[in-house]
Amino acid sequence: MAVPRLAVLLIAGVLLVPAAFVMSRMAAGSTEESPPPRAAKSKAEAAVPAAKPLGATSEVTEAARAPAKPKPNPAAEARKKAAAAGLPRAVAVALAKGQTVVLFLSDGKAADDRSTAKAVAGLKGDVPNVKIFKDRLSRLGSYRAIVGRVGVSQVPAVVIVRGSQARVVEGYVDPETLRQQVLDAKR
Repeated sequence: MAVPRLAVLLIAGVLLVPAAFVMSRMAAGSTEESPPPRAAKSKAEAAVPAAKPLGATSEVTEAARAPAKPKPNPAAEARKKAAAAGLPRAVAVALAKGQTVVLFLSDGKAADDRSTAKAVAGLKGDVPNVKIFKDRLSRLGSYRAIVGRVGVSQVPAVVIVRGSQARVVEGYVDPETLRQQVLDAKR
């Protein structure tokens, strides 16, 4: 009597899955290091207190034994905060400075994308205290902290952020309307 292939595969799977699980658990357990054993002091060593250097206090010797704290790196901290906030560092810095952030998202394929890109570029010298960022729709997740609040459903999209307030303008937008939207966000 021949055993069907499906039955053989099921039996092999039933046997191999638990075996693989057990093996992976055993491998994970073997990599853990245990702390080195402490040397036991003899009764004579325990009875004699440790000698202090002349003129030294216990606080000084404890401070000398403590490891030095690493100096904070402001750039690294800013990157960590930006990543935690769900924003690229430059956007997080602009928002921290109180600037109005204009984020232009597109896929770069349609005429609307090019026309809206020109309108966004026109803001550069026209509206003060505005920081402009352009990115592709495929990187939308990098801006989850601000885009998640307003929701982007089509491109081109312009997200205007001032402080904790954000608004989105989807589709083509002419330069005058976009300028007014940015000015309204600054109020």
